[in-house]
Amino acid sequence: MQSILTGFHAISERLASGSVTGTLHVSRTGSRVDELVELAKKRGIEVRTATDSRLRRLSGRDDHRGAVLECSETALVEETFEQCLKRLADHPQTLVLAIDGVTDPHNLGAILRSADQFAVDVVVLPARRSAQDNETVARTSAGADAYVPLVSVPNLVRALDTLKEGGYWIFGADSSGTTAAKVDMRGRSVLVVGSEGQGLGRLVREHCDALVAIPTKGHIDSFNVSVAAGILLYEARRQQWM
Repeated sequence: MQSILTGFHAISERLASGSVTGTLHVSRTGSRVDELVELAKKRGIEVRTATDSRLRRLSGRDDHRGAVLECSETALVEETFEQCLKRLADHPQTLVLAIDGVTDPHNLGAILRSADQFAVDVVVLPARRSAQDNETVARTSAGADAYVPLVSVPNLVRALDTLKEGGYWIFGADSSGTTAAKVDMRGRSVLVVGSEGQGLGRLVREHCDALVAIPTKGHIDSFNVSVAAGILLYEARRQQWM
């Protein structure tokens, strides 16, 4: 799959991951750009000098900052949902993040950044009615999408059923749920977060073993989904890593 990346963090992390082939296009010199060029050469990535107008055409952005990575993911880092489950079969403390209908790529990118920080074992996305990994996600996640195992499934409810059959407990994020710190999220756990406006879908909610909430005393309705995901991922890992 071909993709175009801009932003120093996103390009640097994608190059550092060693999971891409492609070309780094640069239109200027300077410490940040020079660091990307050096890293690209170390990774065997072709470097080409280009004009700013060429980078604008490639990226569709005016704020490319003099560097655009035109790349394709290598097959070595691609996993199916079934392969991920097999890889995790012997892990006693496993954390899976399922994302139900988050359509804003900025929110998905922020969620993936938290997922990387808390070493989420795999992120599961529905193939339809959901943001997918793209250039905006890469920029927002500051390159974390290069490290977080991310799989797309045709039906999220069926994926949750499969996880249950594999011994996972499903925890849905919902303001009506029990305070997360009072729920045992150790062992093989799945955290499901819902869409920006509607939250968890009805069928997804019905497949959850428990609903977990973040205690608040504010004046607005709820957290942004990416903030809520980060807080709940922290709580799950706090329990698992204690």
